[in-house]
Amino acid sequence: MCPLAMLTCGESAEIVGVRNGFRHHGGECVRHGDSGCSSGHHGDGRRRSARLSEMGFSPGQIVEVVQNSPGVPLLLRVRDGKMAVDKRTAMEIMVRRISS
Repeated sequence: MCPLAMLTCGESAEIVGVRNGFRHHGGECVRHGDSGCSSGHHGDGRRRSARLSEMGFSPGQIVEVVQNSPGVPLLLRVRDGKMAVDKRTAMEIMVRRISS
């Protein structure tokens, strides 16, 4: 399992889940550079997960990387279309590579 942003052009993967944006460092919960946790941040993660699901990024969905170049959003083939996703968001979408 790895973040979607780690795939290269032409790779396909199955979405297994979406992280909520939190990392744990030394017992502290850190989100986007802020220390400490608040209940509001957990709600933000759930809203982001729901929004990504509405856009087609739901568990079991197959995605293909069309373009993954430095400094630009990832271009992905999802369902019947293409979609651009910023790298920060793509780091939170967890996938399982599909062998070709």
